[in-house]
Amino acid sequence: MSIIMDMKEEGARPYRMVARAEAAAETGERIMAAALSLYMEYWLDEITLERVAERAGVSVKTLMRRYGNRDGLLTAAGETISASIAGHRFEAPVGDVDAAVQNLMTHYERWGRMALRNLVQAQRSPWIAAGVEAARDEHRRWVELAFAPFLAQRRGTGRELLLAQLFTVTDLAVWQVLRNDLGLSPTRTGEAIRGLVEGVLARDNLQ
Repeated sequence: MSIIMDMKEEGARPYRMVARAEAAAETGERIMAAALSLYMEYWLDEITLERVAERAGVSVKTLMRRYGNRDGLLTAAGETISASIAGHRFEAPVGDVDAAVQNLMTHYERWGRMALRNLVQAQRSPWIAAGVEAARDEHRRWVELAFAPFLAQRRGTGRELLLAQLFTVTDLAVWQVLRNDLGLSPTRTGEAIRGLVEGVLARDNLQ
């Protein structure tokens, strides 16, 4: 009888381990979703472990076991955001202006509000300031990739000028003016940005 019980126990252990791992992963997803939603709603200094724990349905102790402290949690949230953004942004087909603008609009409609808040908070948080600088570098890499065939036609200062122009007309600030200050719809905002990009490229071809 003891041998049979031992065999059953051995068989049950992998199942329990898998169940615990799945439960832990689900808890981690809820915590991260809670942190990200709060990050979209509150200023950085208003996000507390207590608020995250309440929204995620876990205890503060659980958060501390996983992330150590508030900074650890926010760092993990920032890394999750960065990975999600980069994964989407660099899906844009190379050399396709329409696809590049659509990719850009999807990104700004999803993350633009948060990015604008980050620009304000960067003055109060070195952590966010570093994230803003990283996002700026990433946008430059995206421009270089998405418009690579056009940039390849230029050399030296000419290439740098075209890169600067494309960087500017696809920047968050332009989306902000068109979408929020002027109140254009997402469709019209995309059309306006595409027109700016095409204007830069058409002018480049004339030089």
